[in-house]
Amino acid sequence: MKGACYLGESKLEVREYPDPKPGFGEVLIRMKAAGLCGSDLHKYHSSREWAAERKGMIAGHEPAGVVAAVGPGVDTVRVGDRVSVYHSLGCGHCRFCFAGTPQFCRNEGAFGRTRDGCHADLMTTPARYCLPLPPEFSFATGATLACTALTAYAALQKIPIEHGKTLVVFGLGPVGLTGLLLAQASGLRAIGVDVNPYRLELAKKFSPYLLVDAAKTDPVKAILDATDGEGAHGVLECSGNATARTQTAMVSAWHGCVVIVGAGDVKVSIDTDQFLKKELVVRGNLVCSMSQYYQAVDFLTAHPAIRLDDMITHRFRITEAAEAFAVFDGGKTGKVMFEWE
Repeated sequence: MKGACYLGESKLEVREYPDPKPGFGEVLIRMKAAGLCGSDLHKYHSSREWAAERKGMIAGHEPAGVVAAVGPGVDTVRVGDRVSVYHSLGCGHCRFCFAGTPQFCRNEGAFGRTRDGCHADLMTTPARYCLPLPPEFSFATGATLACTALTAYAALQKIPIEHGKTLVVFGLGPVGLTGLLLAQASGLRAIGVDVNPYRLELAKKFSPYLLVDAAKTDPVKAILDATDGEGAHGVLECSGNATARTQTAMVSAWHGCVVIVGAGDVKVSIDTDQFLKKELVVRGNLVCSMSQYYQAVDFLTAHPAIRLDDMITHRFRITEAAEAFAVFDGGKTGKVMFEWE
């Protein structure tokens, strides 16, 4: 089979690998769709030394496909099942794993980081991470739900705001754009902020509300003007940008809630007076829980107008992985997806 691995220093190579076989409690997935995530770019840009330590480990953690074989001890998943595969890995026995939140497990890992991932024709996974993909959902939607869309959904659930209130999303990459779409479907007035002209133009296709180009306009003033000085009742910070994180408190309304989603090695100077005077709630969001997959599927089923596939702007074969990463790294994309027939 073919699979993609990182070489370090923004280089990637497609290699031939032996077809994997499922072990005890595992299943083999024939890939149908696999997404590229913003966190993949952190690994893509890593050093040659880091890449060498991985010894050719296959990239990718947003899988969807069809179960091709099951290993011994598996009776919950069958050959032919359509599945999305949860991306975080845990020991399977601690309280966090039993709660469906293996991202908090002391032995936490992930596909594409601690074991071979989904940027390949085939992958193996513990059966417990297979999540049923409804027949009306495309494999591309399933791959997006494996991480990107589910992370946005989980972050939005942390904001206790009511129908008709204002939400601001900083950063309109795939996670932020999904947050914008889900917020609108929830009856919120969703305002988007970015500095990337391509992503702002893409967001216009989905959003009837204000979109702020922070490279040209002061987003704090624009948001306060648009809300008659009140500010936003909820904020999703999906950019990982230090300036945006500082501005989250400035655009928040009294008793607002800020959720930090975007990863990034940034140091932020915070005006604590904003948090104190406004009595803001600030929460972090580390991906999502497995149970939230089912909640998100129910939400999307109830709101068929939300089409996650519409965010996909670039589709590639796995043999084109080097080009796919280079294009994604350029920033002029929505969701980028590998697809198989």
